[in-house]
Amino acid sequence: MAQPTTLSIPSGLFEFERKSPGLPVSPVGTYPESQDAESQVDYAAGSGAGSPCYDKGHCQDKADVIPENPFDSESSRVLFDAIDKLQSCGVSQELAIPQLVIVGGQSTGKSSLLQSLTDIPFPVGSGCCTRFATRIVSRRTAPGSRSSVKVTIVEPDVTDKFGYPPDDTYKDFPPYVTNHLGIEEFTQLMETITTKYMGIKRGKGHETKNFASQVLRIELSGPSRSHFSILDVPGIFSYAHDVNEEEEHGVRQMVEEYMRQPANIVICVAAATADLSTQEIFKMAANFVDKHRLVGVFTKCDRLENPNEVIDIASGYGKDFTRSMKDGWFVVRNRSDADDEELDFKEAERKLFSHSPWDRIPENRRGSVQLQKYLGNLLCAQIRGNFPAIQESVRKLLSDAKDSRKGLGEPRPSHSLRQQYIRDVVEKYHTVATKTLKSPGSLAKDSLRVRGLVRRANESFTAQMLARGHTHTFEDHGVDPMAQLSDTITLLSNPQPATVPTPTGHEQVTTPPTTPPKKRHAPPPQQPTKNQSVHAASFVDEIREQLHIWQTTELPGMVNTEVIQILYRAQSEKWQQIAEQHIENIADDVERASNSILEDVCSPNSCSKILYEELARALTHFQQEAKEKALRELREHCRREREAHLQTTDARFHERLQALRTVRLLKAIGASFSSFKVLDLSSSKALFHQLHHSIEGNMVNDVHDVVKVYYELSLEAFIRYITNDIVEDFVSYSKGPLVGLSTDWVFTLTDEEVQRLAREDDETMGRRSHFDGVIEKLQTAHEIAEKARIQTRNLGDL
Repeated sequence: MAQPTTLSIPSGLFEFERKSPGLPVSPVGTYPESQDAESQVDYAAGSGAGSPCYDKGHCQDKADVIPENPFDSESSRVLFDAIDKLQSCGVSQELAIPQLVIVGGQSTGKSSLLQSLTDIPFPVGSGCCTRFATRIVSRRTAPGSRSSVKVTIVEPDVTDKFGYPPDDTYKDFPPYVTNHLGIEEFTQLMETITTKYMGIKRGKGHETKNFASQVLRIELSGPSRSHFSILDVPGIFSYAHDVNEEEEHGVRQMVEEYMRQPANIVICVAAATADLSTQEIFKMAANFVDKHRLVGVFTKCDRLENPNEVIDIASGYGKDFTRSMKDGWFVVRNRSDADDEELDFKEAERKLFSHSPWDRIPENRRGSVQLQKYLGNLLCAQIRGNFPAIQESVRKLLSDAKDSRKGLGEPRPSHSLRQQYIRDVVEKYHTVATKTLKSPGSLAKDSLRVRGLVRRANESFTAQMLARGHTHTFEDHGVDPMAQLSDTITLLSNPQPATVPTPTGHEQVTTPPTTPPKKRHAPPPQQPTKNQSVHAASFVDEIREQLHIWQTTELPGMVNTEVIQILYRAQSEKWQQIAEQHIENIADDVERASNSILEDVCSPNSCSKILYEELARALTHFQQEAKEKALRELREHCRREREAHLQTTDARFHERLQALRTVRLLKAIGASFSSFKVLDLSSSKALFHQLHHSIEGNMVNDVHDVVKVYYELSLEAFIRYITNDIVEDFVSYSKGPLVGLSTDWVFTLTDEEVQRLAREDDETMGRRSHFDGVIEKLQTAHEIAEKARIQTRNLGDL
């Protein structure tokens, strides 16, 4: 086998060898044979390496010269390693992890800059395009250890923006580990990763895929390297020439998300050969990136014929100085296809910027060496500043994920486990449901305090029944008969002059008392309105009409008791309708409360969708059954009230009726004797017409009073029955809409019903698997962060 030709890449990060095409990808733990010693590496800026090196010992001496580095302190290296591990364990989308991110438009020299910073020979030149994010991590290992390169594909740092069909092929990529990587080998490796594992299919159309969201990770380690990490993302472009239009937007959104992340340090690359105002990346930077974490870099400076404008901007004196970054701009030279393979790039860059007019720019802003130093210090400071917040975020995310996972329960392969799963949820529900009735004050939501809702509804129902429960309005509606009697006696004991018409022999109706009546019920006294007077008159007319109808069955002057029953039924015919609406209102309140409790204890985040839907269906069944039971009981009670013979054992019936009759008698007596000075035959007849019960006017009054007293006592009993029996039974019924969902109910379920309620749906299994994966990643992240915290605490210099 011929001796391979060794090519030294400038600045000494890699010493690649030329190899024949077709070298297979090396799996973990295998290394392609090489006749060279370990790669001569020194990532750090200003190492002095750069010229072609054929003497291995001399190269090693040069590479060992490491400049001052912010990660030289042990605590900084601990944190650097912790950040790198966090980025590799799949939590980048959940955590704000500090990193350097290179952004810019296509053809602005991004890849060339990345090559200058890392010495990895990424493709440069026309037609080349970054297809996926690439993270390069460099770290120094112990003296005497072997240098190595490890290439892997890791999960995206940002959400997918392209909408490609799901493809996990990248997970099949075996980590590529070697101690030596040649240019052609690297080129072949990149092509294999791009097409086979990232699934890139260049071109336009539905079957193509020009970009990927996954991150290619290249880890460089060795005793001569420095700690450093940087991420390159695809360049934005304005015209989708050879890619799909939606991919253009996807790239823009990906870059935007990287720029928005508050922990990222954004390196904006601008081609010095183009007008800064035409490069869209800076408009995005102005919108999405704080100035203090923005770094500007002019590339292609070696191609400028008149560099004065760029020099002015980089020096802080140009017209675009307001576009400047926190600490100004850097200028760098680009690699190009025209450069000789053995060109010492660092030396060529130093020569370019050491001459006029470039020397007008501050020295610490000239060249990739100075840029490396600056970025290293910036990254170190960002890591140190953000690490405490990262630790706290990991703890909170892990706690939240565990809570969500716990709510999904464990797999339930047996009947007892499924039953227990249902019981756990139902017990939580029943505990809260019981509080709604027994201790509503312990609940934060007013809509859950069912006891208070029921009381307010009962009070409203009572007021409505008293005010509008009757078909016709009684005379002196709402007046206490006993108080009315007392007022009448007082009035007659202190007679006032009054003009009473002389009796004419015609029937007269006794007038209401002039003393303001005292109300028996809660509503305040109100003056009778015109409508109320009309209703009262209409009730008197209704009584008179019924008396005329039924008088034909009785002797003159006698009252048929059917009249009273008919009038009572007519007065109470609204009761059922009002009571039904009251039960509907109570049912609505209870339904809202029970549904709200179920949503709280069995939300989609803590319970399977199937169980929630099944329990909701069970609750609906309880609600419907209980409401129908209450309505049936109400209708049956109203039927009995309408059809039953009127009777009462309430002593108040006789007491109140006697009081009303006495009031009418006293008024009649008072009016009669005050108008007759001499009792003769004429006045005796008039007195008979005013006092005797057989006279039609007095019969109307007496029927009115009987119906009124009986109605009021019956209404009081009806309200009490509805509120105390039907409504209370509805809300507290053991199989009712509120507390019917209980462990007792769970034990009545058959094996088939338990299986149906607690079965594992695909969504729940998927979410459980998702949270298991999230918890595993976050636990790893927590261990990494905790270990770093302990190590840096012991070092005492963080």
